[in-house]
Parts: sequence; C-alpha cells; structure tokens
Amino acid sequence: MTIKELENRTGMTRANIRFYEGEGLLSPKRLDNGYRDYSEEDARTLEKIKLLRQLQLDIDTIRKVQQGALTLEQALFTQLTRLEGDRSVIERAAAVCRELEQSGVEYAALDPQPWLKQIEEPQRPVLPEPTSASLEDAEEERWDGEPRACYCPWQRLFARSLDMALYDTVLNLAWLIAFRDQSLIRIQTVPFADILWSMGLLALALALEPLWLHFWGWTPGKWLFGLKLRDEDGTRLSLAQGWERSRRVAWEGCGWNIPLWNLWRMWQGRTAGLEGQDCPWDYEEGYRYAKVERRMSGWMFVAARVLLGAALFAALLWSTLPPCRGALTVEKFARNYNHFRSQIMRDDALPRMEADGRWAERADGYGQDVTVQTKVDGVWIELDASIWDEPEFTVEDGCVKAVTLRVTGGCLDGVPSIQREMLAVLALSGATEHWSLLNPDVDGWLEAAVKALSQPGGGEVQERGLLVTRREEISGYQETGTEIYWSLIPIVGEEQHYERVVTISLE
Repeated sequence: MTIKELENRTGMTRANIRFYEGEGLLSPKRLDNGYRDYSEEDARTLEKIKLLRQLQLDIDTIRKVQQGALTLEQALFTQLTRLEGDRSVIERAAAVCRELEQSGVEYAALDPQPWLKQIEEPQRPVLPEPTSASLEDAEEERWDGEPRACYCPWQRLFARSLDMALYDTVLNLAWLIAFRDQSLIRIQTVPFADILWSMGLLALALALEPLWLHFWGWTPGKWLFGLKLRDEDGTRLSLAQGWERSRRVAWEGCGWNIPLWNLWRMWQGRTAGLEGQDCPWDYEEGYRYAKVERRMSGWMFVAARVLLGAALFAALLWSTLPPCRGALTVEKFARNYNHFRSQIMRDDALPRMEADGRWAERADGYGQDVTVQTKVDGVWIELDASIWDEPEFTVEDGCVKAVTLRVTGGCLDGVPSIQREMLAVLALSGATEHWSLLNPDVDGWLEAAVKALSQPGGGEVQERGLLVTRREEISGYQETGTEIYWSLIPIVGEEQHYERVVTISLE
C-alpha cells in the first residue's frame, strides 16, 4: 500500500510515519522505482507503535521491545511504576496547591520550605481505604480496565492462605495415596505436633515461593487473584531475591508460626497497613504488585478451598476402604488384615499377618505358651495365657472362601480379645459388594463384627454377605456381665479351660 493509504489506515501523519521509519522501527519494502510499498505487517507495526506511544513509552524502549532485548511485560511494568509515581507527584502537587490557595497567604509572606518538603518528600505506598463493601466489590471499585499497581493487602493474605492450603492438601494426598495411611493427618491433631507441622508447612511454602515468582511471576494463590509481583525494573525476581524475600516474610510477617509471636507480628503488619504502609519486604526492595486480570476472585477462592477440601475428604474415604477388593487370595486377605490393624486398631500388641496367612513372630514372645498367675478371693491361681493357633483358610480356585481362628486358654481379663477376629471380618469383607467410595461404612462393619463375635456361648450370625460361626467351650469359670460386655472369673479349686473357634465365610 502507498503512504497515503497507510495514513488513512493508521490515522498517523506522513511526518510521523517517516519519523518512525528513520528511527528504525519500520522497514517497508522498496519497489524498483524507489517508492515504498507498505505491507499489512507494516500497518500492524505502526498500530503497535501508536498504542505504546499512547502509553507514553519512549522510542528507545519500543526499539528494545522490537529487538527482543526487553519483553513487553517488563516494559509495561516499568512504565506502570513510572506512571504511578507521576500520578503520586501530581496528586501531592494538587493537594499543596489546594492548601496554599485556601490559606490565603500572599507571595511576599510565603514560606516555601514546609510546602516544598510536602511535595518532594517521598511517601510510602498507601493501601486502599477500607470500605464496607465486600472484598470483590471493593476491588471492582478500584479497577479501571488496565493493569495497575496495587497492594491489595487482603487479597495477598488470602492468596498466601490458599497457597498454604494447597501445599497441605498435596502433602496429605500424597501420603494417603502412597501409603493408604491416616497417621499423618492424625499427627496434625496432636498438641505441639500441630505447631511443628504448621512451621514445617510454612518453611515449605516459603521455599517454593521463590521458584514460582522467578519462573512465573506469581504463586497459585496470587494467580487466582490476578496478582503478579515484579522488581522495580519490571523483571521477575531472581531466585536470590525470592529467597531473601521469603526469609523476611517468614520472620517479619509470620513470626515462623511460633505461638503468640506470630500473632504479634501479624498485628504489627495490620497496624502498619492501617497507617498506609505496604509490607517492608516489598516496599523497601522496590517490589511492586500489579493487577493483571479482572477475575471473580472471591468466588474462585471459595471454590478452590472447597475443591481442596473435597479432594482430601475423598482421599480419606478411599484410605478407609480395604486395599484389596473382589476375589481375595491369602496374600490379599493378609494385606486387608494388616491395613485395618494399622488404621483402626492401632495396637502394637496385635501381631501382623504374613503374606502366607501366618501370624508374624514377635521378639517379645507375645502369643506363645506362657503361664501367668492371678489372685482370686485372696488365692493365687495359675492361668494359661491365650494361645492363638495359625489361621486356617478355605481356598477355592485360589480365592479365600472362609477363614477359621482358634484361641485356647484364658487370660487375665477372663476372655481373650476379639480384635483379631474383628480384623478378619473386615479383611474378608473386601470380597463382598458392600464397599465403595460412596459407602465407606467402616463403623457399620465394626458394629456388625462386634455383634457377631460378642455373644457368649456361640452361634451363627449373618452380616452383609458374611456368615460368622462362633463355638466356645468353657469350664472352671463363672460368667459375669451383659450380653455384649461380659467376662469370665476363674473358680477357685477348679481347672480352667477355654476354647473359642470362629469361622468367617462368604455366603
């Protein structure tokens, strides 16, 4: 196209087009007759230059952007910082002009020093004034349609809390999925241990934050709120800058989550914010935030927290299910047994089950044939400790159809524990169709197992696709208690004998 057509297309004068061409920002094709032939790409280049000049970028900066020596993001962020500074100067000048005009002072009596100080003295960034509007509405009131420098203290606080929740959820999910174990979550409910966990989580978050800021310019939480952090020249923070900033955030902002001290540090940050001061780890280093996108941040924040909570809840439910379901080999049965032993009983006195279905040996000799004594009516009598035989499996086509547990001898409490048999019920329940992520009814299975195993004398009970058969032989004992909670008291002068055989089979 000719230069006349290019003028009509871009709205720029011939002199401006020639000027940009002379500055090397435009290089049109030359025809054989020496006339310039402007292409569509030349027109787009001029429109880009026109836009950037409207944003008051200088020619040298535009040239660096064209040559790739400077990214557009860096150039715009630097210009944004400059414009914000100019606006601050203009606002201060307008305020001084207004006060001078209202004071009525004459030129001859004017003392310029206090007024010059008011104009020239650099001020710390002022945080947005608090309003009664919601966080989202308040942000919309400040939005002018262009990326702008902002400090958004509440959004930054919520962004950090979302980052912490994300790391916490990922760690717990990884542990639950890898080990099918809820001990990591239980630890977080123990006094003092939860403090150590929060301190470790903060250390992890602040160790990862420099990586996010260096490579992407935001963390997941900051991205959700449309915030990006840049150096004073508009570039992303270096790793060294990021780690130094994290160190200051950990100590000056969060007090390393040390109880009481962290509350004091956060209170001081709140006080500084009310006085119009930005965080020192950003202001003192010249770091600036910019709002890069308009988003429904409030709703997105709530949705993200709900999704994280739902993911963790689903993983918790999944970890309660038997690890092996469907047709069970002896090895899979043993895996189910050991899973419920560690997750529900959490009793180290109970032996684990080997992959071949035998009880694991214990160094302390638990479960071996030993003799103990107890005192009844002032008389010491000998009482054999409980002795458990190895489990007996009924296997068809390689799959367990039934398991039998036998215990003989009494115990100090009168009746041997039913914990092993309860675990066997839960282990074989994996072969039924009563487990799913939407129906992880561990409590229901435990109640069913207790109901089937706690009836004195024996009998049969059908529960959820399982048949539990119980047979007992008792002599030399006196029964006491209720149907559910009962025990045996040795009768002095008589020989004690106790044998219990429990068979759990698929219906």
